[in-house]
Amino acid sequence: MERQKMNGKEKISRPVPPVPRPGTVYFVGAGPGDPALITRKGAGLLKKADCVVYDRLVEPSLLKLTGPRCRKIYVGKEADEGGHGQPSINRILRREAKRLGMVVRLKGGDPTVFSRISEELEDLARAGIPFEIVPGVSSVWAAAAAAGIPLTDRRFSSSVAIVTGHQAAGKEKKVRWELLAKGMDTLVILMGRAALPAIAKALLKAGRSGFTPVALIRWATTPEQEVLFTSLSRVDADLARRPDFGPPVVAIVGEVVQLAYKLNKNRLKVAGESLKGRKILVTRPSMDSKELTNRLQELGASCAHLPTIEIRRVSLSGGREKELLRKLPGFDWILFTSHHGVEALERVLGHAGKDFSSLKAKVCAIGPRTAQAVKAAGGSADLVPADFSKKGIAAEMGRLPVSGKRMLIPRSQLGSGDDFAESLRRRGALVEEVTLYETVMPAIRSSRIKKAISHVDAITFTSASTVTGFFRALRRAKVPVKKALNGAKAVAIGPSTAEALKENGIKRYWMPRKSWTLDGLVEAVEKALAN
Repeated sequence: MERQKMNGKEKISRPVPPVPRPGTVYFVGAGPGDPALITRKGAGLLKKADCVVYDRLVEPSLLKLTGPRCRKIYVGKEADEGGHGQPSINRILRREAKRLGMVVRLKGGDPTVFSRISEELEDLARAGIPFEIVPGVSSVWAAAAAAGIPLTDRRFSSSVAIVTGHQAAGKEKKVRWELLAKGMDTLVILMGRAALPAIAKALLKAGRSGFTPVALIRWATTPEQEVLFTSLSRVDADLARRPDFGPPVVAIVGEVVQLAYKLNKNRLKVAGESLKGRKILVTRPSMDSKELTNRLQELGASCAHLPTIEIRRVSLSGGREKELLRKLPGFDWILFTSHHGVEALERVLGHAGKDFSSLKAKVCAIGPRTAQAVKAAGGSADLVPADFSKKGIAAEMGRLPVSGKRMLIPRSQLGSGDDFAESLRRRGALVEEVTLYETVMPAIRSSRIKKAISHVDAITFTSASTVTGFFRALRRAKVPVKKALNGAKAVAIGPSTAEALKENGIKRYWMPRKSWTLDGLVEAVEKALAN
């Protein structure tokens, strides 16, 4: 506050308050589907974001990178999802940028490729709101790489055109297929699943050979990825036989496709074709399903993905985390019943600048996958039971003196207080359970369930919770169990998973005889479908 004299009178002038500056909107490419393909910068921005505005093609697990107070706004544009139109999305971006400090506009693939980014940028510029574009891995080259297709080759292709197969209403610039037909060696067509038969006819009419190889890559880089090889003259007929081969689909047209076709045929011959032509439903969470899906696909199977559970982080309050860190040196054993518990405890240790090598307790891992997670975290498993289950851990502990021993079980909320922990307490062990992650059973739309289970030969279950989540989803969507299974073989990874199937009325199921691992599960699928 300043005092000034004007005409002999004292005048008080008050400082003008600064006008609040709007936040910045970051347009981040989420990548083609595999959450591991987001850039480091993009992942870092998600962790700092006050608000994330995202589309329907964004892999949901990426949202778990955000902080606990981050506001998440879904703006999927499909009518059956109640999505927002472009003017509504523009208003949301302006509103959130003015209210908050940092907004991430998360778009599938690369934000500059067929994503209507220019409309959003122009709107922000008019409002005086700063922005930045963070590139992502586009589905153009991701789909080609996932299918083993080199987009250029010195023998077959020295030019590539990226084309949209979707023509928006009122769009002035139309795709000139008559020029592209012979003017470009390789065509990559995005967002064109519904129009592909018409596009193929347009290219043929313009003089492109009907023998031109075509690859259709569905849900590229995700566990649901499927590749359909055809030719330009066969696109219509082949898609008519596969009504389930729905979007998102990337189409690659050109002689380079023949290279990938040969490579894929050779790969399948090496790996075997015991599951060729079979459709397998995978119910694991998205973050855990890739390894199982890859093994099934190597045997020729096509995989549908229906995650019946989600794994979510639990953030301990500062006081609870400090208390856990204080207690850690006093435990004699830490018992891990899942690799998720390992990863959750690793995060807690990381907050204190420590890793697993600082632990004094002995470590028990329920199976090889969990033991591998312990090793990756900087420790080693002192005990892995021969029976990869909680009963197996209890049996091994039955051979050891546990009375008076302090034991920590990092786990999800579903396991707390179960018979596994109680059996150790009955033998005198001092057991402490801490919830470090949550197992959540999401609501799944009826249309998605029906699509996933259509013509399925086998359904794989890797935990009791995936079974519970599957049957709960059926009940919520009012899909009868008989219709859902419809002759499909239920395959459980181990005894506790099989027990959950029996509790849900499934009397006939398949299970590995010895190894309750993914290898054993795949072998059980082969045996189930060989009968």
